[in-house]
Amino acid sequence: MKTILINCTSMARRRFRASGTCLRRSLTCIILSLLVAGISPSVCRAQTTADTINFSSTCVNSMILFGSPLLDTFFTPNSIKWHFGDPGSGYNDSSTAKKPRHTFAAPGAYNITLDVGYTGQPLIRLTTTINVITPLNYDFGPDIYLCGSQDTVLKAPVIPGAVYVWNDDSLSTTPVLPVMKSGVYTVSVNGCGVTDSIGVFISDTPRIDLGKDHVMCDSSNLLLNAASQNGQYTWLLDGNTMPFTGDQLLTHYPGGKYVAIVTVPGCGVFSDTVSITYAQPVGPSFDLGPDTLLCPKQVFVLNAKAHLPGATAFDWSTGSADSAISIPNPGNYWVFATYNGQCQVTDSVLVTYRGDKPLDFHDTAICQGSTLTLNADFGSGTYNWTSIPAQRDDQNQTGQSTYFVYKSGTYAILAQVGQCIYKDTLTVRIDDSLKVSLTRDTTLCDGEDFWLQVAGNADTYAWQDSSSSMSFKVEQSGIYTVVAQNGCGKDTLTTTVNLTACSCQLLLPNAFTPDGDGRNDTFRPLHACEMTEFQLAIYDRYGEMVFRSLNPDQGWDGTFHGSRVPSGSFVWMVHYFNTATKQPVFRKGTVLVVR
Repeated sequence: MKTILINCTSMARRRFRASGTCLRRSLTCIILSLLVAGISPSVCRAQTTADTINFSSTCVNSMILFGSPLLDTFFTPNSIKWHFGDPGSGYNDSSTAKKPRHTFAAPGAYNITLDVGYTGQPLIRLTTTINVITPLNYDFGPDIYLCGSQDTVLKAPVIPGAVYVWNDDSLSTTPVLPVMKSGVYTVSVNGCGVTDSIGVFISDTPRIDLGKDHVMCDSSNLLLNAASQNGQYTWLLDGNTMPFTGDQLLTHYPGGKYVAIVTVPGCGVFSDTVSITYAQPVGPSFDLGPDTLLCPKQVFVLNAKAHLPGATAFDWSTGSADSAISIPNPGNYWVFATYNGQCQVTDSVLVTYRGDKPLDFHDTAICQGSTLTLNADFGSGTYNWTSIPAQRDDQNQTGQSTYFVYKSGTYAILAQVGQCIYKDTLTVRIDDSLKVSLTRDTTLCDGEDFWLQVAGNADTYAWQDSSSSMSFKVEQSGIYTVVAQNGCGKDTLTTTVNLTACSCQLLLPNAFTPDGDGRNDTFRPLHACEMTEFQLAIYDRYGEMVFRSLNPDQGWDGTFHGSRVPSGSFVWMVHYFNTATKQPVFRKGTVLVVR
């Protein structure tokens, strides 16, 4: 067997990280050399300098994950063999896994080899050298605390020629990293992480506001809020430190002068003072009403006078001094109401708005004698239900958000909540039993797309992987199970699918070169299997069809309306009926036009 040797140099790895261009070209060469006649191994060697062996770390005594883009292509190799050049480590020195793991027990340079084989083709061998090193002993220093828009930089040890990778989401490859958000940071040098990390904590600039001074009625306790990001709290009452360190303090009779002292690392110390005293009169109970859910564009009125007839003055969170306010936006609204000119009581209401969420009923089935409950609750409003044919009189025009269905028919709801109108319709049928079936046991060719379909009158589905659609895509051999259910009951269905290497499979290359040189100028199936009803469609990145064929022997020459398409990726879709397995097949993928 011939062997194609590919040396994965460090320069090639850097080019792979910076751009996928070299990689795409080299994989194109490899696939075409395997599957299309006319390209010699020497040509492929000239174009494969970017084919890589990737690895997750270079640290000694750490589990290192290996991989290669060559193994992530459309074509599945028949054999994979890794060698790590480390027989003395005490660990397994070889692997047949697609993404193996290996631990090097001692630092040094190790030669890594990946052999990839395809039936009837030369063996492809990728090689590289990994320099396993001891983690660098480094101290970033103490954690950093910043305030507001402040930022900082982190510095790693400077090693000439070293490659730096920080653990944040930046692309910085230098020993200096600008930091503008909170997090715990560390860095790897030449693929191995240093021994230390550092926390950077950025706090918002505190704005402590305990509010205005108030004289409260004896029955109304007031909550003071000094919450700040990363704050540490000390409270004083009339100059005395209180045994409370939380961010919100509930005041009590007789009250006094309250001071909140908030220390925020990186920002400093902040404080505010307020006088909250309690009068002897016991104020009446005051309640603005429940928290409210509104529809879009609805305007809501809060009327404090209506809930406290004896109120003589009002202080709203909006700044208004009126007895009532109109609310057009979501938020938490509060008011201090003065009772008989003596003391204040307070309450708040949280106002939220419901989005334009539609009703979404689905046609369904119930068993004879069963009842289906429909729920269209969108809050306080009017609900108008109709049914064809009509149900009992007590079920028609109920005005409620829930509706009970006990017979087959078509049901509609019209709900009006504030300024919003919601409506939907569904059909309900009566079934005496659950009647479902699943695709029979099947044998397929490897690589074919196949979906298991549940037929019958089920309403819900639960597959072995907890998915809930009516169909399930099969990607490997095995036993597949689905629990199908409707109002009459549930049933567990099982089928076995075997994927086998068929004597003929439809294969399509992932790249071609329509440059008119007589080689690889056409994109078409490489092996035309026994099939009927063949269809091939190719689309550009905008979704426009650029080619369609009903003949597997007819290929695409890389043109559209007589003009050459530009280099780039195009999506293909193939439909056909496999006469060997007697199953319909749908496959899709991408093809790269290289000019």
